[in-house]
Amino acid sequence: MTKNAFPLTRILKPGFLIFLGLMLMACAPEPEVKDVQASEAEIEYLFDRWNNALQTGDSATVTAYYANDAVLLPTLSNTIRTDHDGIRDYFDYFLVLQPNGRIDKQHISINGNVAINTGIYTFTLTKQEHEKKVQARYSFVYERQNDGEWLIVNHHSSAMPEEIVEKPELMEDILIEEKS
Repeated sequence: MTKNAFPLTRILKPGFLIFLGLMLMACAPEPEVKDVQASEAEIEYLFDRWNNALQTGDSATVTAYYANDAVLLPTLSNTIRTDHDGIRDYFDYFLVLQPNGRIDKQHISINGNVAINTGIYTFTLTKQEHEKKVQARYSFVYERQNDGEWLIVNHHSSAMPEEIVEKPELMEDILIEEKS
């Protein structure tokens, strides 16, 4: 018997090791976002970024700052929005009012990769060339994503109850009509 000068195991062994290495790499967990504490100024900027997106008049630009599974409880709609399509639909209508927001009072709390900005803001809305100011309570919950970008995961906004009681016509003129 003659020995095979080029045994099959010499070819298969390196191939198997490469295959095994690739499989282990595929099973490795996704790198975690470093838990670096954000500053209050960084979280304040997130409102400005969102408000600037409103100024574009483009609902897709605004929606891009929301996580895919974000929840929006909007000011001018009774419908809870729980995905990008619903959030974009709301902003399609809201942006017609040319909203421009300003924070009146805020409280920011930061815990690692989650930050909450809650307070009172005022929107100047324009409908048929008439400006109205609507003051509302708000909460933005932001989460830092794996790529380091902060996205809105929960946003609640509701008009101040005193304004609705004292001036009900304020809300009647600007409420968004819901699709059936």
